[in-house]
Amino acid sequence: MSKHISKFLSLVLRHEPERIGISLDESGWTDVPALLAAAAAHGVSITRAQLAEVVAGSDKQRFALSPDGERIRANQGHSVDVDLKLEAVAPPATLYHGTVDKFIPSIRSAGLIKGARHHVHLSAETLTASKVGERRGKPVILRVRAEAMAAAGHVFFRSANGVWLTDAVPPEFLELPTVVAPVVPPGDRRNNVSRGAKVGIAKATLEVCERGDYVKPNGECVSIAAALEAARAGTEPHELGTALRPLPATKQTAISVTHESTIEAIVRLAPTGAHVACLNFASAKNPGGGFLGGAQAQEESLARSSGLYPCLLTQRGHYERNRDGSTPIYFDTAIWSPHVPFFRDDDGSWLVAPVLASVITCAAPNASALRQQQRFDAAVVEAALRKRAAFVLAIAAHRGVERLILGAWGAGVFGNDPAMVADAFGKLLEGDYKNVFVEVVFAVMGGPGGNNFDAFATRFT
Repeated sequence: MSKHISKFLSLVLRHEPERIGISLDESGWTDVPALLAAAAAHGVSITRAQLAEVVAGSDKQRFALSPDGERIRANQGHSVDVDLKLEAVAPPATLYHGTVDKFIPSIRSAGLIKGARHHVHLSAETLTASKVGERRGKPVILRVRAEAMAAAGHVFFRSANGVWLTDAVPPEFLELPTVVAPVVPPGDRRNNVSRGAKVGIAKATLEVCERGDYVKPNGECVSIAAALEAARAGTEPHELGTALRPLPATKQTAISVTHESTIEAIVRLAPTGAHVACLNFASAKNPGGGFLGGAQAQEESLARSSGLYPCLLTQRGHYERNRDGSTPIYFDTAIWSPHVPFFRDDDGSWLVAPVLASVITCAAPNASALRQQQRFDAAVVEAALRKRAAFVLAIAAHRGVERLILGAWGAGVFGNDPAMVADAFGKLLEGDYKNVFVEVVFAVMGGPGGNNFDAFATRFT
């Protein structure tokens, strides 16, 4: 009954007082006796006790009674001409708005507009915004840069029930959800996202890293600030030849070849509670490879999905040295980034909760570039790759990694023979690094029938 009364009051106190023959003063107030009598005359029987209960019990405090209980009004949301006598208030840095997917294209173009209402309604926290969005379907939470709006001259008010109001929110002050591809089978997701969408995902990821949190579709705000700062602070360079403490060979290493991406493997292994790390099949010259331009390879996917890029930016000397080098074999250097927060899937959707995985960033020799320069020597390239593979495992052992995610490192655009890469790791895991790790997963895209997958499956079967 109270819900029915609440909806009736919203109609006549916000939008259509004339429907039951009452009038609102310039501030939206009407007399309670007149309201109750008019409601009864139109088939809606409301007692004073019921009215007081609805006003007091409304989860959003939609209505207000005067101190003497003789007048009532809606706190905001009017489409009729009223002046609530609200004073301008400085907003918090961020406010939120709940909506649904179908409105995103128009919001992206025009921003948030008030329509027939007096103001756009915003919330100070995500839970309220989520409840607003739920009225029309699965909620989508938009973040409003309110402080920046106020600095640009936009005026904000706050109603008696805590709703933030403003005339409009232009698109440039909105953080919109990234458009991502539909869910597809594991191992194939990243190939179903357009290049333009990948650019958008990358930009949104950088904003999350700068801000230190992200908002899930259910409205929950998830902080990554502390984890990312720790990862950045702990990021360090490594160079072949420096002393690395080996782990004792006391485990019984489980080795598997799986048809999944590195990120899928991270998400799968992180809940074990073990120290999980992955090898970043890195560009030697550019942190994150080409992820800001929508490029797609393993490093780009890692950078779009995590706080890895800010970590790599702390090691500019690593990239400058390789850019200044004279050969695409590159230097025997690597970057260690501990417990990096991963918060997206390959398709760009938010993880329910961030997971932590350390990252070893190390470039394989670029055989393709050597071929283009007519400088390719198979023996030299193989020797360099095998030496660098040992370097990667030495870093992982030194850092106490328990579950290590590897793959077809350098067998993509760098043009190395996947069978040779698989054998390089295989001999090491059968020799110096036998039973050093609890688990080693070769996450290889493409699945059975693909050259890379079959090469690793053959080597480790």
